[in-house]
Amino acid sequence: MRRHFAFIIILLGLSSAHAAENNSPTFKMTGDVSLLSHYVEYGLSQSDKSPALQGSFWFNFGPQFRLGLWGSNTNFEHSDDHFNLRINGDIKIDFSQANNAVIYYSESQYFKAGDRNGNLFGLHLNFSDFKVLYDHMSNWEGTKHSSVRYGLGLDLHVWNSWIWVNEVGYNTPDVTTVDPYFDFKTGLGTKWGPVFVEGSVTGTSASSDLDGQGDFFFILSAKTEF
Repeated sequence: MRRHFAFIIILLGLSSAHAAENNSPTFKMTGDVSLLSHYVEYGLSQSDKSPALQGSFWFNFGPQFRLGLWGSNTNFEHSDDHFNLRINGDIKIDFSQANNAVIYYSESQYFKAGDRNGNLFGLHLNFSDFKVLYDHMSNWEGTKHSSVRYGLGLDLHVWNSWIWVNEVGYNTPDVTTVDPYFDFKTGLGTKWGPVFVEGSVTGTSASSDLDGQGDFFFILSAKTEF
């Protein structure tokens, strides 16, 4: 974790230097609301095949740094954790108009039992439509053990206003009962007025080790920003 903090400090310095070359930032609030037929994260069900309502609110300290909250209802078998609240912060460093790096940290709290409380840290590199992802979870699926995920993503614009969203990840949970496994998501979406609607399919290569939580799922979602 100390290496993570050192890396953040270095990139904060790069971010400050880059910001000094630009105009003064405009402080503003942003957010979004999403409705999903099923909440799946990194290939694993977080709502036990039930619908989920999610929302996020951000205060932007200029174009590069922001803080905010994110929340979603959850549902897990044999658990009293039914709501996940995350306190988020991220730094965006622009290399060019289409290329950037995003470093994020989330303090994740579950209510009411709190068995899954932990934190998330990650670095996402965005090159136009292509993404390289690194995510670290301190309490993977409530096991009290960490997991690292390495991912690749590709968003393709098809049929004018449609977007084909693809992502694959390699997960390495520090749990003896679960071997490293792949997760994937592919979906097709478009903007319908102010709402982005998407249909997607997710799955993992280790559904038998995850008690059905990593099965193949079809998800419908709608998201609007403000």
